[in-house]
Amino acid sequence: MTAVITSVETFTKNPTTATAEVDGQLVALDIQAGVCFGLNEVATRIWKLLDEHHDVPALCDALLDIYDVDRATCEEETLALLRELVDAGLVGRA
Repeated sequence: MTAVITSVETFTKNPTTATAEVDGQLVALDIQAGVCFGLNEVATRIWKLLDEHHDVPALCDALLDIYDVDRATCEEETLALLRELVDAGLVGRA
């Protein structure tokens, strides 16, 4: 079942997730659940930004400084990624 999330929620990485970066892309593994997830360059950036920015508006503020994308698209795609990460158990609601 796909998680229902909103841009006003805050998110945090699952502390049991092990990660490794390979050629600018992240591989995340939840050891307890046995879930492995490959993240592309932008998703890897979002993963790293989760250390300091815990909600979609703050994540998008940081992303808009890096990427040439409009805010609506940024929020939509960031929410979609967070939904996948929550469903996989790699990210939780704070």
